[in-house]
Amino acid sequence: MSTLKVLQKHQPKNNVVEEVRALVDETVSLHWVKAHIGIAGNEAADKSAKEASKKPTTDIHLPLPERSFKTQCKQHLMVHWKSTWEDEKNTKGRFTYSIFPEVSRSRCIDSRSITQAATNHGFCPSYFRRFNIKACTFRCGEDSSDDLQHYAQFCPLTSHLRNKIRSTHSLRHIITNRDTSKELIAILNYVQENEGEIFQQED
Repeated sequence: MSTLKVLQKHQPKNNVVEEVRALVDETVSLHWVKAHIGIAGNEAADKSAKEASKKPTTDIHLPLPERSFKTQCKQHLMVHWKSTWEDEKNTKGRFTYSIFPEVSRSRCIDSRSITQAATNHGFCPSYFRRFNIKACTFRCGEDSSDDLQHYAQFCPLTSHLRNKIRSTHSLRHIITNRDTSKELIAILNYVQENEGEIFQQED
């Protein structure tokens, strides 16, 4: 509830709050749900949490300083993340893995459009077919993959928008380079605004 109240403020002072507000558009609404009411287990947990918050000391004593404990937790999470990300049996996120095979805490993507390109989840025929949204292909008829990378690098229907992006560029370069990433966003926006000229329905 407190988070929603902060988001409603006209001039929030917290940068994180401003970022969240920028991500929320007219298609997204946030609501507070009284999840604990009427559910015995949740009400008991809520009661215990309130009682614990009133105690002058904690029941659990760490064998090391809090800062060291947090550091060890972060290190453990990084090891687990790396192991999961590099696991050959892991079938999820493999497209993104082909672009970013190593894990890192550094932030390299801050755009919804770039995230779509990095995950291959976005406004393209291959994605539409995968999730049974609609059946369509590129009007140029030049690429059977029908993914975002096609119209970002190769499609003749978007060639007039490509000045920095080259067909020889890796997708990682396009995403992480400032100039090419801006151009990629412009191309993705153009395709969404001119869907009828780029896609054609399958019979």
